[in-house]
Amino acid sequence: MDKKIDRRILRTQQQLKEALFDLAAYQTPDGITVKQLTDHAGLNRGTFYLHYQGMDEFFEQLKEEILDEYYAIIKKLAYTTQDREPFTDPPAGFVRPFQYICEHQRFFTLFMGSAKDGDFAQRLTELLKQQFQYSYLAKNPHKELHDIPVKQLYLFAYMASAYVGCIKFWIQRHFDVSPSEMAILFSEISRLGSAQLYDAD
Repeated sequence: MDKKIDRRILRTQQQLKEALFDLAAYQTPDGITVKQLTDHAGLNRGTFYLHYQGMDEFFEQLKEEILDEYYAIIKKLAYTTQDREPFTDPPAGFVRPFQYICEHQRFFTLFMGSAKDGDFAQRLTELLKQQFQYSYLAKNPHKELHDIPVKQLYLFAYMASAYVGCIKFWIQRHFDVSPSEMAILFSEISRLGSAQLYDAD
């Protein structure tokens, strides 16, 4: 019985998400009302309010869900150098974060595709900085968070901002390169620097 209820809830939430993305294609998210959302989803407002107090909470839970899932992917990665320089055949783990963005491209386009909504991009940046720090500590188990050198913290801040900046540019260009190409490109930028990049065509 519980499983049936869970599936029903998940189906309702998915209907609301799809309705949001459909509506956001021709109007700004902050202009979408509960009535518009539920009408488009084929649901009544009472169903919406069983799960959310309003649109702000709906947006917040949607963002939290994506951040949690994204973090579950990147926390498996270690911030470490590889023998291959630069990547020509990136490991699946390095490609997976970009694949996830492609799989949820309507969400990322909505919440990162414009300069107006910087909240999610900032939260993603902080998440990446945190993961870089944890990866550093995993490689240096005798150290604590406060032992991380200041220059290393600046590097992590730079890398996280650059990573998110590349994602935003990728979104603006309508995902014109593959997740594998993004993994290779970001590896080249982060490890070789922009001066080492060249046009291979």
